[in-house]
Amino acid sequence: MFKNQKPIHKDKLHDQVYDRLCTLLREGEFTPGKAVRVAQIAEAFEVSAMPVREALTRLLAVGVLSNVSGRSVGVPELSLEELEDLRDVRLEVETLATRWAVKKRDAHFLTDLEGLLAKLEQTAMSGEVHKYVKVNYEFHFRIYQQSQSTTLTEIINTLWLRVSPHLYYLEREQQFKVSNEHHGRIVEMIRKGDADGASLALGQDISDAYDMLVQRLFRAESDS
Repeated sequence: MFKNQKPIHKDKLHDQVYDRLCTLLREGEFTPGKAVRVAQIAEAFEVSAMPVREALTRLLAVGVLSNVSGRSVGVPELSLEELEDLRDVRLEVETLATRWAVKKRDAHFLTDLEGLLAKLEQTAMSGEVHKYVKVNYEFHFRIYQQSQSTTLTEIINTLWLRVSPHLYYLEREQQFKVSNEHHGRIVEMIRKGDADGASLALGQDISDAYDMLVQRLFRAESDS
């Protein structure tokens, strides 16, 4: 865990630690239910424990992480009710951001999306899980950023931090294929200026990922 991390520079240390932790959460480096020691994070980042604790406090405050002990944190396991709540909120705010993005689309935006879609298709074919997760985040947030709403984007970012560690462990090959079908539809609808179609395709992407995650959880419970 946390291999090949670059040292964090002293300038804006706390923000850099926080940003690095957010990236690790989005990329599945925190396994739900598994404790991670504060000292382990500090050692990987080559910083003292203080800026790590401050960054963790911010993530604890919004429910992204939970205290396991005085020296450890972890991604909390989510109940089906909590997952359903996250899905429903995501469907509201992320489809809204998509609608706004369609209204404010331009040639540069479309070029960016088409490039990211091509990368998603390449990484799905090659089975590069970490790269796919990273590009998937970039694809979605390129859309949300085009909404030009800082408030919406910040809300969506917190939602993604909460759900990403769980979504990372889906049935990967199948989910890649399904997600990319939705991604292609999203780009097609945005290109046409169809806000309803784009938000519908994005909502289906969220709902399908939720359904697969629920299936995984039920299977894990029945196997235990």
